[in-house]
Amino acid sequence: MQSEKGRAAVRIGKSICVSALLTLAAVLLFALLIKLFSWGSSVIMPVNQVIKLVCVALGCVFCLAGEKPLLCGVISGLGTTLLTYFLFSAIAGSITFGWGNVLDLVFGAAAGAIGGALAVLLRGK
Repeated sequence: MQSEKGRAAVRIGKSICVSALLTLAAVLLFALLIKLFSWGSSVIMPVNQVIKLVCVALGCVFCLAGEKPLLCGVISGLGTTLLTYFLFSAIAGSITFGWGNVLDLVFGAAAGAIGGALAVLLRGK
């Protein structure tokens, strides 16, 4: 029989994977839309931020339920932010770090907490 910590770790892992896959798919779709409609570069950064935050919250809603949903959501948001950062850095071919990355981590953790709370509200314990 698996312990509660083990089950929570599995839920967090699933949430991170789902969130990262949703983020990658949404960013690729957005890149296609930019290419098709020739939108300016000023919309890229804000829309990418919204995409990441929504995908983190959705991943938490889909995968988290049970004990301590806020904590699990925060951990999931941080994990997703780190994973997508390294994936996009690998795609770009360079890793840079700055205050923007710190803000991404904070906003990712906040989106995870909101997603964890929504998971409990929508699905129950």
